[in-house]
Amino acid sequence: MNTLSQRIAAFTSTLDYDNIPATVQEKSKVSLLHNLGVAVAGQSLVATSVLRYVEALGEHGPTASARLLLSGRVATPDTAAFANAALMHARAQDDVYFPGLTHVGAITTPAVLAVGEQLGSSGRDMLTALVAGYEAAGAISQGFAKRTTARGFRASGIYGGFGAAVAVARLLRLDRDATANAIGIMASMAAGTNQTWVAGTQEWQFQLGLAARNGILAARLAAVGGTGAPDALEGSAGFYAAFMGDLDQVAQVGRDLGTTWRSLDVTYKPFAVCAILQDPVTQAIALARQHDLKADNISAVRLTLSAAEAAYPGTDSTGPFGDTGATLMSAQFCLSVALVQQKVRGSDLKRFADPSIQPLIQKTKVLADDQLGARAFVLEIDLINGQTLRHASSSAAEPFNWDRAEAMDNLRAMGDELPFDTAELDQFGETVLAAEHKTVAEIVSACVVGA
Repeated sequence: MNTLSQRIAAFTSTLDYDNIPATVQEKSKVSLLHNLGVAVAGQSLVATSVLRYVEALGEHGPTASARLLLSGRVATPDTAAFANAALMHARAQDDVYFPGLTHVGAITTPAVLAVGEQLGSSGRDMLTALVAGYEAAGAISQGFAKRTTARGFRASGIYGGFGAAVAVARLLRLDRDATANAIGIMASMAAGTNQTWVAGTQEWQFQLGLAARNGILAARLAAVGGTGAPDALEGSAGFYAAFMGDLDQVAQVGRDLGTTWRSLDVTYKPFAVCAILQDPVTQAIALARQHDLKADNISAVRLTLSAAEAAYPGTDSTGPFGDTGATLMSAQFCLSVALVQQKVRGSDLKRFADPSIQPLIQKTKVLADDQLGARAFVLEIDLINGQTLRHASSSAAEPFNWDRAEAMDNLRAMGDELPFDTAELDQFGETVLAAEHKTVAEIVSACVVGA
């Protein structure tokens, strides 16, 4: 019997850093740099309920063996992973695996850091675990996320935990059977809907924290003999049947692990807005600067997206807004901020009823076009003088698959939102990009202000 879980586990449980292609090793460090950078810039946007929850737990003693990013506060690995995942996702600027519509890094990285710090793991082991997690979550989500999203489930919530479970299993050096059990257990913990975007509430941050925490729990249970259904993914009452409603094409999952490296398709975000809106916001800023646009010179704005992206919960919203989860998803809000001030900062997400952008929000429409592919869009700006500015973009090229220099440049552009001066930011970058020569504790320390 060779189930999907066993197929994935056979690859990830034997993965070794020296056998990972150099391009993938480098990619894992760039992804780590980007995710840790947006995490330390996220303090003002992480839900206060997350911080209050950690405070109320008051964890201390020998079991509190992991640290929270920024503050350095000690907590259990489960709590640290939950809080750090929420922090890493607070700006919605963490990396994304578009073929699976999943924020793999902000779930997998906090779990690996928390357990790795507890174990005293090396940077090489950390990077190996991260690659294992990215590859597993990518294989499980690719091609299926659109189908589960159409049923109301949030891809990051239901797929991302597999990345954390597999990564922690690799860090714990579990064998194939135990890793397959971790995957099976995780299948029963997958959860999360997209209603959070519609309601403008905080579950979107909690979902990633829970996935990171549950990934640790699944791996820990497997490590002490806990079992999960061998066919937890493809079974008639398993993961895909439950979340997707059918088993079409699931038999192919994981067949190309080790030949196709999905880590390389992970992309980044220059702005603290939804992944769908990254390129439209980028082009809106460029047009605003090129033509020196002012809000009162604009009579209408239209953003045409693919039918699926136009219908993604929260994308077409004029408010009212009460949480950053609502503003970062709204095309009307994000484009209005971009056009009015020719940039978008994390703090802008809290401008829920700002009178300087409200009129433009009401003039902005989201349209759907069945002929457009994923991430393709048309942005049109009508001016009061009768002129229309237009930018059309196909989805043929990915503009935000950065190398290390580009990732550092983006962090420098966020400079006033980071708790580092220029020299400290350079040191932070040098430490993270040399992760294979560091320990997990050293990586975490680089993210603790004043450490």
